[in-house]
Amino acid sequence: MPSAREIRVGGDEPVGLFSMNYNRPGPGIPKNAPPQKAVPRFFSILGRKFFDLVKLNLLFCVPAAAAAALMYGLGTLTKLKFLVLLPVVALSPFVAGLTFVTRNYAREEHAFILSDFKDAVRENWKPFLINGAVCYLLFTVLSYSIPFYWQNSAGNPLFLVAASVCIAVSALLVFSQYYVPVMIVTFRLNLRQIYKNALIFSILGLGRNLLVTALLAVLAFLLFLSSAVPLLLVLAALFIVFLLFAYCSFLINFAVYPLINKTMIQPYQKQQREKQEQQGGGNGPPPTFMDSDK
Repeated sequence: MPSAREIRVGGDEPVGLFSMNYNRPGPGIPKNAPPQKAVPRFFSILGRKFFDLVKLNLLFCVPAAAAAALMYGLGTLTKLKFLVLLPVVALSPFVAGLTFVTRNYAREEHAFILSDFKDAVRENWKPFLINGAVCYLLFTVLSYSIPFYWQNSAGNPLFLVAASVCIAVSALLVFSQYYVPVMIVTFRLNLRQIYKNALIFSILGLGRNLLVTALLAVLAFLLFLSSAVPLLLVLAALFIVFLLFAYCSFLINFAVYPLINKTMIQPYQKQQREKQEQQGGGNGPPPTFMDSDK
């Protein structure tokens, strides 16, 4: 079984922009079944992996609950939001385990929930922690900059320009974070290379990025509305505990991984096959992908 820092890739079928066909059968799918479009395939995997996603979400809720408790404690001591949200940085290494398992589900590959989650966290905690700190700092600065520039834009057009730039930067940061976690657990790249690729993907995959953002925004809005009705609030709490984090991670990885596969993995795979053919080893096993720069 490949580790959290390497994957085995095979096949050379093209992958399109969120409307791709998948010819490889997954668990529970007949080998002669017709290829599925993206949306039916998403719900097919979601149905087959539903209880696994519940288990994964419950596992992630353990560190998430600890972070929430710390945030609550800090909230009783200070009203400064940037200090209250600080425990989120400590939660970021556990996103490695969440991402690794849901990435495998998006590829219709098996994952051992507990062991793969633990291994992914152990092998990737440092880059995830650094990325969490970077995101915390950037979004903290932007959360103060945007209101400041916007409130003062009426008297100075330059402030309106500055506010617009900050909003655009925030959007690119959000989009890039759809790609950073899955690239960390998939490739042997340093964070500088990952950030560079993620920024490219935030523009190259603009359509899917907007779609994912819209779906997540609708979900957040529905959860917010549920706070007004006690029964809905209970249902929302159950959804958060049993499915929210795993579902969001699966949705993101299902949407973005095909683009990563098409632009990073398949070119590397083709290059390795050509090298094998030149060396007389064209019939050997598929290569183990280690680093997109190699």
